[in-house]
Amino acid sequence: MTLHATQIPLHLNPYELYQLKNFYFGQIELASAVESFCEQTDLSFLYLWGGAASGKTHLLLAIAEQAQKNSKTMLYLPLTELVRTGSPQVFEGLEGLNFLCIDELESISGKSEWEEALFHCFNRLQLSGCQLIVASRDNPAASSIKLADLRSRMATGLIYQLDDLNDSAKQKVLIVQSQARGLEMTKEVAQYLLRQHSRDLNKLMGLLQSLDKASMSKQRRLTIPFVRQILRST
Repeated sequence: MTLHATQIPLHLNPYELYQLKNFYFGQIELASAVESFCEQTDLSFLYLWGGAASGKTHLLLAIAEQAQKNSKTMLYLPLTELVRTGSPQVFEGLEGLNFLCIDELESISGKSEWEEALFHCFNRLQLSGCQLIVASRDNPAASSIKLADLRSRMATGLIYQLDDLNDSAKQKVLIVQSQARGLEMTKEVAQYLLRQHSRDLNKLMGLLQSLDKASMSKQRRLTIPFVRQILRST
């Protein structure tokens, strides 16, 4: 199975906005590295790792979106889905790309055919000049990848850990994401959501989608009484 360079094989929600301008960068150094990566400088390989809700997928999709804006050829590969529905041949014929974004690297751990296919793909990309960004839950130094040569290749990138966000950072994420949707969310409303709904960022983003729809249909601002009403109905 060979995927075309413009295809993003993920069931994206049209209400989710994966853009660099609404990604919360907790590290200024990481923001600078991503900017350099997108500008196709000498930085050719980024490796990001962190927990389930640390923003890895958002950042990869935002980089892919930026690449498309710049008329670059790119491909985003969500490995959990591809291991379930595809084959290791997904790594073939990618040398002509400008950017390759590989998400959920841990999904191929222990799957020898997938690990070997990615190893050979990595070597071809190094020769072709395609820029690579990989995201995983695992630090490459403690990776569950079995193929030693692939583990060593993964450790050659510029490595950043995306920290799990504290409540203050999650408030900022909610506010920034609301602004990206044309909504105004106060600090008080963001705090209320964290107290009354969830501290899980993925669940909060799902709720924000519901609030966006409700705000548009009812022409209401995001006040605490309105948010409380929506929470009771979900």
